[in-house]
Amino acid sequence: MLEPKRDWRTFESIEEEIEKLREWKFISSKATEVKQFYYKGAYTSKPIECKVAGFVDDNEIILYVNGELHSIHPDYFFDMQRKDFSKDISTEEKEVNESNPKVKVDKKVKVDKKEKFIIVDIETPFSFSPKDGIREVAAIVVEDYEVVDELHLAIISNEDDYKKGYGSGLENIEENEILREEFKSLISKYKYPIVAHNASFDRNFLNYWKWVNKDQIFYCSMNTIKSIEKLDSYKLVDLLNHYNIKDGQKHTAMQDVLDLLELLKVIKPKKWSKLGDSSNTNNTSNDSKFKRNYEVDKKKREEDKVRLELAKENIIENILGNKSIVFTGDTLKSRVEMSELAIQYGGLVKGSVSKKTDIVVVGENPGSKLSKAQELGIEILSEDEFLNLIRIC
Repeated sequence: MLEPKRDWRTFESIEEEIEKLREWKFISSKATEVKQFYYKGAYTSKPIECKVAGFVDDNEIILYVNGELHSIHPDYFFDMQRKDFSKDISTEEKEVNESNPKVKVDKKVKVDKKEKFIIVDIETPFSFSPKDGIREVAAIVVEDYEVVDELHLAIISNEDDYKKGYGSGLENIEENEILREEFKSLISKYKYPIVAHNASFDRNFLNYWKWVNKDQIFYCSMNTIKSIEKLDSYKLVDLLNHYNIKDGQKHTAMQDVLDLLELLKVIKPKKWSKLGDSSNTNNTSNDSKFKRNYEVDKKKREEDKVRLELAKENIIENILGNKSIVFTGDTLKSRVEMSELAIQYGGLVKGSVSKKTDIVVVGENPGSKLSKAQELGIEILSEDEFLNLIRIC
């Protein structure tokens, strides 16, 4: 079982217990008593009666299972309660049926799962460079879109900052041998492919710090969805909204893997985009061709040029003080929108990074501009940080 690693508390009264169980949707909003719960996961061979003993916060509850305490995310436990375990055939019954051919076997005996993978997400000290380390790792083992095991690795130094996401309030763990071995043990136990939304990013960090073997298979959910549907944005937060799953994203590793699972339940890809797989070259080539065609489209370029010229004539406030600004990667706002804002708030937009560059604004999947900016010690901002700087966010 996963013993609690953080301080937790029991319910102060039966009223609080019922209120929290309603909040987590373990019981109906009109329920007035606690029902029987069951745990069925990687640590048990069959469903076992359990009790919700208490909680840490909205992302971690504590179960009492077989005389042991077990830490679990409320969403995982909620999924477990959806199934009617009373209909499951017990291990003992299966053994009797198999040893006695005259016994009629229930046709609902479980068969091997079709989809098996491990969803992984990491949080870094807001860095795209692996050498800066890892602050949080979360993994859920998924079989046929149901969670069968989980792992959350983090050392929280400030609970309030941690809730802000993006690796805040956490200590670096990349060289923590105990945590690294816990992760490697989970991967070794199941031997499933790893799924990550921006898989190349996660793989780079995990490879650099030797948390995974170089032959570990990675599937990229972002590239997988790109091959299915053309959208304006493939950020996880935008996909969750596009498919009417939820609004917003907490940007903590555990919540992100849960959100990605919900997205994959909707998508259910028939073919995955595998990192380093030549079979996906055509998809990548088509995406690149689509972007190149978009960039060289004469009409669009002329429209963008007019917009930026007008921006120079409509300065709102000189916050940036003629600083040289370079953009790289995919941002929520389009490149021309970001450039337009930079100009209107006193910036000079440039196409390449040099010693004269003052700020590089980085989105997802940044190019070589980021590496050059890091080498030159240039200030690097995220899209949100840039918008906060010019006071429009």
